[in-house]
Amino acid sequence: MNLVKKRETPIKNIAYIAIMSAINVLFVTISNFLPILFLILVFVLPLTSVIVTILCKKSYLPLYFIVTFLLCFSVNLGFGIYDTFIYVLPALITGILFGLLIEKKVPAILILVAISIVQFGLTYLTFYILDKFIIQVNFYESLYKLFGLTEFAYKPALTLIFTYIIAQIQVSLTYILVKYEVNRIGLEVNLEFKNKWLLYIPTIIFGILSMISYYTFPSWTILFVLMSLTVITYQFINLILSRRMWVYILLVASVIIFVFTFAFLYQYIVTPNQLVLLNIFFALITIIDILLNYCFKDKGKKIE
Repeated sequence: MNLVKKRETPIKNIAYIAIMSAINVLFVTISNFLPILFLILVFVLPLTSVIVTILCKKSYLPLYFIVTFLLCFSVNLGFGIYDTFIYVLPALITGILFGLLIEKKVPAILILVAISIVQFGLTYLTFYILDKFIIQVNFYESLYKLFGLTEFAYKPALTLIFTYIIAQIQVSLTYILVKYEVNRIGLEVNLEFKNKWLLYIPTIIFGILSMISYYTFPSWTILFVLMSLTVITYQFINLILSRRMWVYILLVASVIIFVFTFAFLYQYIVTPNQLVLLNIFFALITIIDILLNYCFKDKGKKIE
């Protein structure tokens, strides 16, 4: 059976779902005996879900979701049912969402931002529910004890940052695997998009949220700053690749302005939220990107 071919008939859809569900269960079972393999598990589960979403008819996705979840839940009964909620459930949801966004030709950078937020939310919510209502085990406290951070003063902020970084790493690596696999079936991941102004929306939203949280929910401030990094990194790379002298001059000027502004304002920002000042640099990068894309799109000297 060709595993990278579109399924059209009910029998082929059901058979393919059975195969991919079995692969998920196999990795879950192996990870129960060899816990170190959970690192592979967190990448395999989203990948299989993406492939099923792309290759199977959408009406069969609920069947895939339910069958995989129930089978993995049954396998984990003798080991620790929380693994199903920590790894399997978020992976199924993000994998299916990943596949749907790819098929809709949503730009890759926006997919990464969206899936990272979803993955973060699911992971954080899962740990919270397990701690408060199911097994009453605080996973983060166990982690802090392992690294000697039980007396760390800013654990709430660290918890959010740690969860988001893990989500970002998982989503980024999954994206690399997904991009390779979908290319094999003739479906390309959209790396470009016409409406570039859409890219500014996440940066503006996260910037506003970080400023609001600084005064209302301080522990969330750095998290919102981090959420802007994916888009800003993408913009910064595109500015470098533009090969325009005026862009390079503005980038250097932005760095200088940011360094001096950061040094001056640092003492006035409550610890540990000094990174909120990164919004200044993010704003400067966004302004340069707007100038490049909408004001001087075909002007300026390119570096040959």
